[in-house]
Amino acid sequence: MKVTTKHDEICKELSGELEEMAKWLSCGDLSSGQFRTLLNTLEKKKLERFGMKLSSDVSIDGVVHFTLRFVEADELCASMDVDPVTGKLSTQLACG
Repeated sequence: MKVTTKHDEICKELSGELEEMAKWLSCGDLSSGQFRTLLNTLEKKKLERFGMKLSSDVSIDGVVHFTLRFVEADELCASMDVDPVTGKLSTQLACG
């Protein structure tokens, strides 16, 4: 599936929201429970509506890796690594 400008805009908006929430978590402005609640809300209200899915995995050293994909073609939108100890955040957009 060819990525359209609309997909690019959706990808940037949603990955930006996810990045902002991760910054709040790493700065201590959110507890892990509040972060999970916000993620659930984001998934229910926006990701499902735009045909996207969010997955995550935790590495051995504790860094959380998120991937945001378009469901229909399983196409990568963005990925993000969050180190909850240092607060370091790295986002990679796959869209233009």
